Amino acid sequence: MTVLGVLVSFFCSMLAAFIAHYLSSSRNQRSELLRFQIQSYSDFLSAASKLSVARRLGDTSNEESTLALLNEAKTKIITCGDSNVVDALISYWEAGGTLEREQEIIAYNALIREIRLGLNVHDNRSLMNEISDTLFKLEPSSFSYKASKGLVECQSEVNESH
Repeated sequence: MTVLGVLVSFFCSMLAAFIAHYLSSSRNQRSELLRFQIQSYSDFLSAASKLSVARRLGDTSNEESTLALLNEAKTKIITCGDSNVVDALISYWEAGGTLEREQEIIAYNALIREIRLGLNVHDNRSLMNEISDTLFKLEPSSFSYKASKGLVECQSEVNESH
């Protein structure tokens, strides 16, 4: 009976060690995937934003490098992203992907919503409207560039009149 008890104890210890190792490895893989997804989402949104703002301002000087970053991030999302996020990304890309027309903005909002849901950030419909307003308002209401530009123009006019 003692030998049987030792064997059962040894078997249970080995089984527990195997299960602990398996669970730990699985958790680490999920954690690494999540980190990669977040970085991919962040890179894509950043590049899309830079491209959109530059185009709205008429600046095409860095467009090629920004497009390269955008496409690299898009590839990463397609490779590792949540399937709903990938579907929303495809819809956004098919809509035009420039954030210049209403259908593109709607598809971009859907992409943001799917990213948030994929990351287990609970979606609130009214919050999404506020997020949309925040995303597409290019500058805050107290943006200082306009104020300083207005001041410079006023100073120019004063200098010209003297």
